[in-house]
Amino acid sequence: MKAIRVLRKIWVLLLVVPAIFISGCTKKFDVPPVEIPKFDLPSGATIISIRQLKAMHSAGGFESITDNLYVTGKVISSDETGNIYKEMFIQDTSGGLLISLDNTSLYTTYRLGQRIYVKCQGLYLGEYGGLVQLGASVGGAIGRIADPVIKQYLFLDSIPGAIPAATVITIPTITPDKYGMLVELQNVHFVEVAQLFSLSTASTNRTISDGANNLIMRTSNYATFATTSIPSGVGTIYGILGFFSPDNQLMIRDLNDLVGFDYSTKLVINESFATTGSLGTFSQYSVSGPQVWAQSTYSSSTFAKMSGFAGGVYTANEDWLISPSMNLDLYSGEILNFFTMMNFGTAGDGSLRIYYSTDYVSGDPTTSTWTEITTAALSTGTFVSTPSGDIDLSAVVGTNVHIAFKYTCSTSGVATWEVGGILVKGTKI
Repeated sequence: MKAIRVLRKIWVLLLVVPAIFISGCTKKFDVPPVEIPKFDLPSGATIISIRQLKAMHSAGGFESITDNLYVTGKVISSDETGNIYKEMFIQDTSGGLLISLDNTSLYTTYRLGQRIYVKCQGLYLGEYGGLVQLGASVGGAIGRIADPVIKQYLFLDSIPGAIPAATVITIPTITPDKYGMLVELQNVHFVEVAQLFSLSTASTNRTISDGANNLIMRTSNYATFATTSIPSGVGTIYGILGFFSPDNQLMIRDLNDLVGFDYSTKLVINESFATTGSLGTFSQYSVSGPQVWAQSTYSSSTFAKMSGFAGGVYTANEDWLISPSMNLDLYSGEILNFFTMMNFGTAGDGSLRIYYSTDYVSGDPTTSTWTEITTAALSTGTFVSTPSGDIDLSAVVGTNVHIAFKYTCSTSGVATWEVGGILVKGTKI
C-alpha cells in the first residue's frame, strides 16, 4: 500500500509541476525584423544606363565586359505563368534589357517593380535572333548565367515598388530603342479570335492588328494561359517588346496584360488537318470515282487534298468533305473561315463548292438537303493560298448543322484542290 501511495504522489507531481510552469510563464514570441536589402556600389565601380550598356554591342558581335560597370533598373517581367522562360527584363529611364538566367521561378526573388543592380564585369553582350541580351559565354556564344553564380551578378535593392509606366507605342512606329521595354498598344484587336493562344506542340505566333498594321504576339506552349481562347473586340495590350529576325514581337506576362477584350467568342470547329493520314474531325464520302479527300502536307502547311488525276489518268469524280455536326442554336454571330489552294483548273469553274445542311446525318450526302454558300473567296490557281474571308452563318439555325466541300471533275480540265484552316466560331449564348 505504501508503494502505491508513493507512486500516486509521483504522478501528482508530474501533472502539477508542468501546470505550474505553464500557468506561471506567458511566452512572448519575438517578431523577426524585416530585412530590407540595401545595395552599396563597390568602390571603383561605375553605374551606366541600359542604353549606354547596349551601345557597347555591335550588330552580330559578342563582347566581353571587362570594366567595373553596373546597370540598375526595375524588373518589368515575370515568369510566373511560364510565358517568359529563363530570362528577365529590367528597365530604366533609357531603355529595357534582357538578362539571360539559367533558373526558373525567378518571380519569387525578382518581383515586378523590384530594383536590382547588375554587375556587368565578367558578363557578355550578344544576340539571339537579333535581340541584344546580357548573359554568359556558353560555347563561345551568348548564353545563360549559371544558376550558382546569379547572385554574384544580380543584387536586390530595397523592396519592390511601382513598376515603370508602360511606353505607349503604335505598330508602324516601333523602333529598336524600345526593345526590352514594357509597352502599351491601344485600340488593337486579335486576328485569330477564338483560337488558342498557343498550339500544344510549340510556341505560337498570333497576330495583333490596328486594322492596317500587324504585330506578332509570341506565346509559349508552356504558358498557363496557352489553351485559353483568344478574345474578340478592341482593347489595350501591355507586354514586353522584343525582336526575332526579321519580326518585331510582343510577349504578354499574363492575361491581365489584355484590357477591354471579350472572351465570349468560342470555336465550334477548329480543323487544321495537322495529323498525318487523318482528316481529323471531318469525314469524306466518295459518290463517284476512285479518288478521295485525304490529309496532305506541303512545307509547314497542312490541309485536305482532292484531285481526279492519279497515275497519269484523269478520272471523273464527285467527292464530299464533311464537317462534324454542330449545334448552332448554342451560338450567335457564327462565322466560317478557311483557306483554299487550287491548281490545274480554271478559276470559278465550280469544281469546288461549299454547302451547309441541317438534315444530314451520315453516309451518302446526296440524300440530304444542302444549301450552297456562295460568298467565300476561293483560290484562282497556281496553288496560291487564298483566305475565304469571314462567311456569315448567323442566319443558319439548327442543332445538327454540317458544312461540306464538294469536289467534282470530268476527264478533262481536272483541278487539284486543297482546303485547310477550317474554323467556325460564334458567341456562346
